[in-house]
Amino acid sequence: MPNEQLQLDWHQAALELESRLRQMTGQAPERLDLLTIKTTYPRRSWAAAWRVTVEFSDHVSRRIDVVATAQFPLIPVRTALVDHPEFLTWPHVESDGILCLLPNMAEVDPDDPVAVAENLLIRSCRLIEELLQGGIVERDFREEFLTYWAYKAHADGSKLFSLLAPEAPSRVVRVWKGKGIEVVGETAEALAAWSRRRYGAGIDTATQAAAFLWLDTPLLPTQYPDTAADLRNLAADIDATATAVLDSAAGKEPNELLVILGAKGRGGAGLIAVKVLNPKPARSTAGIVSEPLSRGFRPRSLPAPLLAARFFGSSEVIRSSVQRADARWIHGRGQDARTESLLGSTILIIGCGSVGAPVACKLAQAGVGHLILVDSDNLSWPNVGRHPLGATEVGRNKAEALAERLQSDFPHLRIEYRPHNLFAILAAEPGLLDTADLIVVATGSWAAENAINRWHVASGRLKPVLYGWTEAHACAGHAVAIVAEGGCFQCHIGRTGVPSFKVVTWPNGGDENREEPACGAHYQPYGPVELSYITATIADLALDCILDLPRRSLHRIFAASPKRVADLGGRWSDEWLAEHGDGSVGVQTVDREWVSLPCVACGTGSET
Repeated sequence: MPNEQLQLDWHQAALELESRLRQMTGQAPERLDLLTIKTTYPRRSWAAAWRVTVEFSDHVSRRIDVVATAQFPLIPVRTALVDHPEFLTWPHVESDGILCLLPNMAEVDPDDPVAVAENLLIRSCRLIEELLQGGIVERDFREEFLTYWAYKAHADGSKLFSLLAPEAPSRVVRVWKGKGIEVVGETAEALAAWSRRRYGAGIDTATQAAAFLWLDTPLLPTQYPDTAADLRNLAADIDATATAVLDSAAGKEPNELLVILGAKGRGGAGLIAVKVLNPKPARSTAGIVSEPLSRGFRPRSLPAPLLAARFFGSSEVIRSSVQRADARWIHGRGQDARTESLLGSTILIIGCGSVGAPVACKLAQAGVGHLILVDSDNLSWPNVGRHPLGATEVGRNKAEALAERLQSDFPHLRIEYRPHNLFAILAAEPGLLDTADLIVVATGSWAAENAINRWHVASGRLKPVLYGWTEAHACAGHAVAIVAEGGCFQCHIGRTGVPSFKVVTWPNGGDENREEPACGAHYQPYGPVELSYITATIADLALDCILDLPRRSLHRIFAASPKRVADLGGRWSDEWLAEHGDGSVGVQTVDREWVSLPCVACGTGSET
């Protein structure tokens, strides 16, 4: 029955589409047979097509096809210009005439496919008129140059990664070749650091020279280099510096010279690549042995102009796309203004358990440039259910294993670890705390929190410290940022580590912890889904501390839905109700000031 209904929907939509095309064009649309469709569009999977003829402002009639897949009307139709010029004469026209009218994230109304088709046909005619007038041709080729370069590339660049800053000036750079990949970076040192972080300390980090040329404007398809000589002429058209860079990179006669070209399009900077193969002449007809380009000269005595003439000759180049892997592209595709500040920051995370580890992951993904992870515990099987690390890391130190994972996943960042507890760090490496722009404490240990707070007060609270913890069943979570003004952490924490403010209370005092069948083995019962709200709240406040530091100590609270609290047998605390009513608004995050009170840590008297 469902398949029959889909067939009925298809035929009904097709009939309605034919009727609408007839009304729009004043002609009976030609329904193409499958043989014509397959011949015209051999790379496509169109199930049906209708052809109409439209006369344009140049008084030329051109045929336009409206094509549909077997999933029509759920998948919208496309349009194609049958009488199209040679490929890459016009932008937005693919090699088989299909027109690119909508961005890749555009959504259409699936309940009115005929109206969608009408709109696309109107857009198609408008686009063709604009192309005929010529005003958008050069502009759009330049603004979307990565797309059109990819059409004419010989390699998709899926294994060619760039760590370069895509900006002027032209310069000699370096390229590292790993197993099946190539990575281009600013210096040999930067590439060595990246490759070791990604693949391990034992990796071979040898590099060779490459060239980066910055273009004032992106290339048009007619300017794409076909030969090595074309490439050198292109460098000469840029400026003398670009030519010097190209010649310098070729100076040692590499077997293959990688040249990265950068320019700004509509969406920001983009990169493309050209590879020049060394045209070594063969000494024998069998081509077994080849001579260097410097033949006839003593080593390193070949005049530079002659070397350039020999290297950049008539041999064909290999055009390639490039995958940007620089930090600014990874964190915001070069458009996030926060990236620079985050990349320059250092965050020390004390505690890499079910709270601290997800926070560390989020901060790495956000682009924090330097993370230092501290934890003395090893990962055990019951940790796996709510920890980013899994079974392959059971038995390993949490900080070490997490740092290793994050460093491999984010080789452009610097991830360190200390497999020790806080007190060992204070004894052996007390200066470590001073190096951080922010300290995140997620230990779940009052002894550690108390020690950090006392250190923070004694050091003048010059940099923020962020404390994060969960309430029972993860029905609420807390993130407290202690800064220079406002309360210290202990201002609202009792002598045994019990916070003065709770969101949820439990019957008969509620046993917040559960016990394993072992002496002293306690844990809190919650899962990774509900925990994710809390770790996101803590990470969010951590970013605030780096990007827009609160003026006074701040308490950010996540509260679960009333249904979850009720289902587990809890109720809102009197303190929460006094500040936020009955909690019926559902899941929420609220901020409240962490005010200063007399306490043994920062005040002159005892707590009140």
